[in-house]
Amino acid sequence: MTVNAKRRNVKKLIAFGTNLQRIRLEKGLSQEDLAHLANVAYTTINRLENGRLNTGVSTIFDLARALKVSPKELFEF
Repeated sequence: MTVNAKRRNVKKLIAFGTNLQRIRLEKGLSQEDLAHLANVAYTTINRLENGRLNTGVSTIFDLARALKVSPKELFEF
């Protein structure tokens, strides 16, 4: 992977994390609340929101269900 490709990936992860955090806060949830509702570790939420984790599709669906949004909304950034 080239340096430019890595930068693009990091930018996408950061954009996803920022959007996830925005939606979570709009719903009035803490990271711990969301982790519990989505049945994932608190550290997963933290790392996603900080752009340090590239997660799988099943986690995306779990997060969307917990936030009561469509999975598509998590990618609207």
